[in-house]
Amino acid sequence: MGGRVTYALGYTGLGVGASRWVAGLVRDLILRPDADLLRLRFVREPPVPFPPEPLRSVAVNQVRRELARADRNEGRRGLLLRSLDTLGIGFDS
Repeated sequence: MGGRVTYALGYTGLGVGASRWVAGLVRDLILRPDADLLRLRFVREPPVPFPPEPLRSVAVNQVRRELARADRNEGRRGLLLRSLDTLGIGFDS
């Protein structure tokens, strides 16, 4: 549509808070295209796609276990979490 349509989708987990925040981004896309928030990497670039099921559940559960283990070990992250961070898709990236 020649750049005349703006949309947001794909929110899970944080629901209302995430929707409200992205509504501000959509507002800025339309009214203030030079806004600082629009320069954030996770706003400009598409997200890493989730793998299909059942691989998705296996991956998510493994990351949850590794996060719990890091919590028990004073924040020391194992190989999986450090690898995700290095790739820019971890919780500490």
